[in-house]
Amino acid sequence: MKRAIERTKQPVFASVLLAALLASPCAVLAATPPIHLVLEPPREASGPEPWTEWMQTALGAVLTVSPDYPVQRLSVRLQAVDTGGDAVVFGRVRRGTTPGLEFYVDPHADLDALNADWRGFHEAAHLLIPFPGNRDIWFTEGLASYYQYLLQARAGVISEQEAWTELARGFQRGFNDPQGADRNLRSLSPRMRQLRAYRRVYWTGASFFLNVDVRLRTETGGRHSLDSALAEFHRCCMHRRSRWTARSLIDQLGSLTAPSIWRQEYQRLMDGIARPDIDRAFGRLGLAFDGSALDFDPDPRAAALRRAISAPGSAASAPLVFDLDDHQ
Repeated sequence: MKRAIERTKQPVFASVLLAALLASPCAVLAATPPIHLVLEPPREASGPEPWTEWMQTALGAVLTVSPDYPVQRLSVRLQAVDTGGDAVVFGRVRRGTTPGLEFYVDPHADLDALNADWRGFHEAAHLLIPFPGNRDIWFTEGLASYYQYLLQARAGVISEQEAWTELARGFQRGFNDPQGADRNLRSLSPRMRQLRAYRRVYWTGASFFLNVDVRLRTETGGRHSLDSALAEFHRCCMHRRSRWTARSLIDQLGSLTAPSIWRQEYQRLMDGIARPDIDRAFGRLGLAFDGSALDFDPDPRAAALRRAISAPGSAASAPLVFDLDDHQ
């Protein structure tokens, strides 16, 4: 890599009926359990649209990672703010008995603008894993950052080429972040907010998942991937009453796939200075980035690997069934 608030109205209750695909864009699941969604649109909004379709798109894209989205009930609260023209300016996860997502949005944003913003996909991806604690914030933010643009491509709201280009630019932002440039991730992650080293922590974490994903796909003959590891984790372990850390999650995910790959990438990450390390993975993907533009090698093997990770059309498109609150 080159060095170079306002109150909302009464909630809308919805049952999100989502069919999904496995890691392969051609494998359709017959029956995916519904996600029961409690949606609070912005007070200024005239109705539940386009917010419901936006959430359907984001959740459908996340279901391409794992057909069993790891929450059965989800609340989504939308706060209207002056966004300066952006559809979404901030999002966060609320973890609890009923997990929730909260977004600060332009109350007049249309569906295209909402889908074009990465934040909905990023926050929805957070719920793919249990929270590993503030000391390991790199793990959850890295996972969500790795997936955010790829999920947009899988949902068909941006192109594959856009997704890889935005991902490369994200890694560059992490590399260029002056905050924490001389620290390792072990010491930087717990102090990310204090030092304001968000980009360095997020994108160093994202590079860990890029490297794991590419190695799993190439070194196991396609038997495993980050997607398949998370899908298996949801079936066996997601709902254990356990205090997870990055290390315990890595051990568990490794035991379900290829332990040596997870261990080696974790050790490499923790032993070095915190900065995105993408050269090996980008080499296998046939990607060359000069800090601004991304070149794509047409080699069929590299192109097939890229497509396996970001294939458009692999996200679910499914109807939403609404039960509007009588007090709306």
